Amino acid sequence: MKWFVSQNSNQHRENALGWRRCNSDAARKRFVKDTGVRWSEFLRLPYFDPIRFLIVDPMHCLFLGIAKWIVKRIWVDEGVSKKDESIPSSG
Repeated sequence: MKWFVSQNSNQHRENALGWRRCNSDAARKRFVKDTGVRWSEFLRLPYFDPIRFLIVDPMHCLFLGIAKWIVKRIWVDEGVSKKDESIPSSG
């Protein structure tokens, strides 16, 4: 499985407009489940690129357990690192 696939900003914007066209909360929930996209008022700005301008907040990643998930799911499960490998000492 490929984890970090580049996304297309134009496709994201089209999907966000599709979310706005949904006529009920249930339809919007289904749409988000299928596309992973919601509307943001930032998308009204012609220069805003939702893919390139994404900010990752490390504190919330730690709090929500995302950092642990990344290490386990991507590094360990994909074989980038092994559970029994120790961190080399710096000195």
